[in-house]
Amino acid sequence: MYSTVFLLIALILGYGLSLFVKRNRLSLPPGPPRLPLIGNLHQSAKEEPWKRYQEWYETYGPIISLKYGQKTLIVLGNHQVTRDLLDKRSSLYSSRPQMLVADRVTKGLHIGLLPYGERWKTHRRLQAGFLNVHMSQLYRDLQDIESKQLTYEMLSTNDFPGRFHRYSASLIFALGYGKRMLRGDEHEIKEADALIKNITEVTMPGRWLVDAFPILKYLPRCLAQWKQRGDEFHMRETSLFTRNMGRALEAKPWNWVKKVVESSKDSERVSAEELSYLVGIIYQTGGDTTAAALEVFVMASVLHPEAVSYAQHELDDVVGTDRLPSFDDLPKLPYIDAFVKEVLRWRPIAPLGLPHSVTQDDEYMGYLIPKGATVLPNIWSLSHENEVFENAALFRPERWIENPNLPLDPFGFGRRICPGRHIALNSMNIIVARLLWGYDIGHDTGSVGPRADSSKLRHFGLLAQPTHFKASFRVRGQERQSAIQREWKDSVKDTDEILDSIKAKLSSQSY
Repeated sequence: MYSTVFLLIALILGYGLSLFVKRNRLSLPPGPPRLPLIGNLHQSAKEEPWKRYQEWYETYGPIISLKYGQKTLIVLGNHQVTRDLLDKRSSLYSSRPQMLVADRVTKGLHIGLLPYGERWKTHRRLQAGFLNVHMSQLYRDLQDIESKQLTYEMLSTNDFPGRFHRYSASLIFALGYGKRMLRGDEHEIKEADALIKNITEVTMPGRWLVDAFPILKYLPRCLAQWKQRGDEFHMRETSLFTRNMGRALEAKPWNWVKKVVESSKDSERVSAEELSYLVGIIYQTGGDTTAAALEVFVMASVLHPEAVSYAQHELDDVVGTDRLPSFDDLPKLPYIDAFVKEVLRWRPIAPLGLPHSVTQDDEYMGYLIPKGATVLPNIWSLSHENEVFENAALFRPERWIENPNLPLDPFGFGRRICPGRHIALNSMNIIVARLLWGYDIGHDTGSVGPRADSSKLRHFGLLAQPTHFKASFRVRGQERQSAIQREWKDSVKDTDEILDSIKAKLSSQSY
């Protein structure tokens, strides 16, 4: 018996020793030279860091390592390494790195920041209950009315950023809480947007030393301003989400809050505060991302009239001139689908994606990926990989028709892929079809202002979008103008009726 025990202990010790030797034999992926203590902090690019990483790939290869203080960062630069790690080894690469300031704001309530585990799975399952591909088809009536309003609004304004924000914010707010935003300047939008801006500024990567040197987390609160700011914004965020949730529960129509509360009844582990975050963070992330992608669409339309002309030819053949494109038309509009995908690829609105974290030491290509390292997919580099996208710098929607199997990277990878991607694509496709059908989009020659420039993006938090520019929307003839006006006038505008029709469909189907 004792010999068996000793043998078992020897085997365990031997295995542990072999892992130790192997770990010390392996080196991190290559990267730029580091300085003592700070590592590569001095080389951080404040503007368009994705392009700096892309330059390093040319020197060091498609997987590079950086040290930001005490933190190890592994940046992935092509599809092969990204798919190998984040998709094929998703059991190891589906967690999130510890982000002390952001965690202080959210206190473990934000599903996007939760480490991979049972709690994340519970939250994800609840979110999937109203974001999955089947549910997203039920939201088309609401997307129809929102896109008709936006198409109508562009008859009398060139303020496309403001109208795009109303469009995306209203859709999420109506689904989440049961109330549409008809103007875009409602206090609900202003309050949420101000909070998002403040939180983004506070949690901006590189702003606080504690993110690079986690040992500073042990400083007392009175000496750590990030703790004070984090606590302040947590209280504001929780208050906002809780108030919105309360109003949604009292509202008459069906909404996501009611859906998630009903779905969570069998799970005693999910608090009301957690449920309020499940819906609240979708507005935080979904409201700005769709609007930013639509700004890229306008920039692409202004700079590439040949692509617009081809899209309009397809629309005219399928739809005609006396009605707006509908969701039923979309399967017959392959170039519109390709146009949207090319917009998302050409200038990705989250060029660095979202960070993953590896949960145990891993070996790849002879390199060590150490446990706890932050693993970042450089979406910009992936989207401009010439081996995958021929002449990747060019805006060519037809590439998606020539090869329907091209990867669409902006929604993420593995188990952390964006759960709202189905709704986002539906929102993009219907409004792009309607705007290109109804308008010629070009440089605004009638006013003084900056022109569209695709060479540089403005960067705020994780989001990147075109630098401010002017554009004009000229309706494509009287018949189309009359159709836009008529369809907006005749559309069902009762939010309660639209949302309760979703509830009725849910009752008659199994979702």
